[in-house]
Amino acid sequence: MYEKQLLALDEETRPRILVNTFEALEPEALSVVEKLNMIPIGPLIPSAFYGKDPSDNSFGGDVFDLTNGYVEWLEKKKEMSVVYVSFGSYCVLSKAQMEEVARALLDCGRPFLWVVREKEELEVELELGLGGKGKIVTWCSQVEVLSHGAVGCFVTHCGWNSAMESLASGVPMVAFPLWVDQKTNAKLIEDVWKVGVRVDGEVNEEGVVQRERIREGLEVVMGSGERGEELRKNANKWKDLARDAVKQGGSSDNNLRAFLRHVQAPP
Repeated sequence: MYEKQLLALDEETRPRILVNTFEALEPEALSVVEKLNMIPIGPLIPSAFYGKDPSDNSFGGDVFDLTNGYVEWLEKKKEMSVVYVSFGSYCVLSKAQMEEVARALLDCGRPFLWVVREKEELEVELELGLGGKGKIVTWCSQVEVLSHGAVGCFVTHCGWNSAMESLASGVPMVAFPLWVDQKTNAKLIEDVWKVGVRVDGEVNEEGVVQRERIREGLEVVMGSGERGEELRKNANKWKDLARDAVKQGGSSDNNLRAFLRHVQAPP
């Protein structure tokens, strides 16, 4: 499928491509690709989370059970006290890596909301005894969680959509990349946007990031030290810039309107 899409692009002269980013975030990257007309229209999250249309609060793919109580659980937590953990829909952690993540969360001592697969949920609960120390769910609305005031940190696999949602919500990250573009995204998170710390630099002989390294990352991002304060300050900066981009008259709003005028124009 991807090969066909790329071949189709090669047949056009400077085709227009809508991308989930915004001009202030990646000005150099957007301008350097001369063969393609990259049109940034992001971050693409439901407008209710920008304080706009309250009815637009879903991506339209909410086919899972929404009654697992994670919002009610978050409501009982202090502001910026919760660690949110999710490795996306496709990434699968080994059993050894799952245990290291779990031990790091327990050692950190902060409440956490962890999204795992249904089979993994039972294994984690039974083998590691996490009940009462955090909440484990098999699905949640990620943007809803990241937008909640109780969340202070996002342990993420650094998928692009997750990174955009975290930036738009002003939540600093513990970057835990696993494959493909996630390593590049993690570098942007830590070194360019300066909204998180990476924990994948050191692994054991089995390729597992150990609990001490994960816990250290959590302590930096959630702590009251100078670097933690800087990460939160930068996260809020990007949140404001993201919202500026999508508001009426913002760069992403203008780009999308211009694209629509182009496709609606008579040939």
